[in-house]
Amino acid sequence: MANERTSGQESGGLAGQQEGSLAEAIEAVQSMLVPLRQDEFSEKIGKISVYVQSSAKARDAKTLANFIRFAHLNLDAVLVAALEAVVWRPRLASKTDEHKKAVALQKTFDRLENPAKAMLEHYQSSSDPLNKYLVAGPWGHEYLQKRNIDLEDYDRELCKLLGCGETTAGRVMLSYTRLCREIDKVEERAMQAMSIEVS
Repeated sequence: MANERTSGQESGGLAGQQEGSLAEAIEAVQSMLVPLRQDEFSEKIGKISVYVQSSAKARDAKTLANFIRFAHLNLDAVLVAALEAVVWRPRLASKTDEHKKAVALQKTFDRLENPAKAMLEHYQSSSDPLNKYLVAGPWGHEYLQKRNIDLEDYDRELCKLLGCGETTAGRVMLSYTRLCREIDKVEERAMQAMSIEVS
C-alpha cells in the first residue's frame, strides 16, 4: 500500500508540474500579447489570447491542434496588418503588376542561399517602390517562410530600415517569430499534460 501511495503521489506531482508548465507557457504568450493589443490589431490579438487560453481546456489532440491552428492564423493575419501599416504600397500598382514583379523577384532569390540578406539589400538599393513593397511586405515574408528561414533577424533589420520599431506595428513584427515559438510550446506542454492524464 505504501508503494502504491508513493507511486500515486509521484504521478500526481508530475501531473501538477506539467499543469504548471502549461500554465507558464500560456502566461508567457499572454504577457507578450498585452502590449500588442492596441489600435487595429486589438481584435485579432484578443482572439489569439482566447485560443491559447482554450488550449489548456482541450481534452483531445484534435481539439488542441485546432486551437493552436486558429491562434497561428490570427497571428499571421496580425503580421500582415502590421506590414501593411508600415510598408508603403504604390497605389497605382495593379495585382497583375505585383504578380509579374513577384515572379521575377522569386526567380532571383531562389538562386541564393541567403535570400533574407539579399532582400534587405534589395530594399535599400532598389528605386522601384513596388519592389520595395514586395520584399518588405507580406509577399517577402511569405517567401522567406516557404524557404524555412526564420523571420526574427529579417524583421529586426527591416524595422530599423523602416524606423517603425517603437510603433505597435513594429512591435508586432519584432514579436512575431517568438510568439510563434511560444504558441507551439503551449501545444507541446498541453500534449504532455494530456499524455499524463491518460496514463
